[in-house]
Amino acid sequence: MRLILTFSFFLLLFSCSEKPASEQVVNATEEKILNHSQKEQKQSTPSKPKSSSIFTFFTHLQAEGWGYSISEKGKRIIDQQTIPGVPGNQGFQTSEDAQKVAELVIEKLEKGVFPPTVSEEELQKLGISWRN
Repeated sequence: MRLILTFSFFLLLFSCSEKPASEQVVNATEEKILNHSQKEQKQSTPSKPKSSSIFTFFTHLQAEGWGYSISEKGKRIIDQQTIPGVPGNQGFQTSEDAQKVAELVIEKLEKGVFPPTVSEEELQKLGISWRN
């Protein structure tokens, strides 16, 4: 009986102290992908978050053009590699264009709009151009 209790105690102790192996593998894989993609980026522009916002973003350059990623409390929730709201797979022409749209999406998220879709009209108002 003592052996069973001792074994159960150690099993409980070790199961509570570490993340599950599958979660460790997923986190390690995500970290490798993130590190790899960051090495490939020519330039990354981190956001200047508002003091009250839980959202942050950064722009990144890739083969299609500029894109952006948005995080909530440090967890990435959006990885936008192309211009939203327009057909095709083209990225933004400049980092500033990607930043304008990321800020618009964050405004929508802060207002509780989900999904935070972006229309062609909104892109035009922001001065974002794209090829059809």
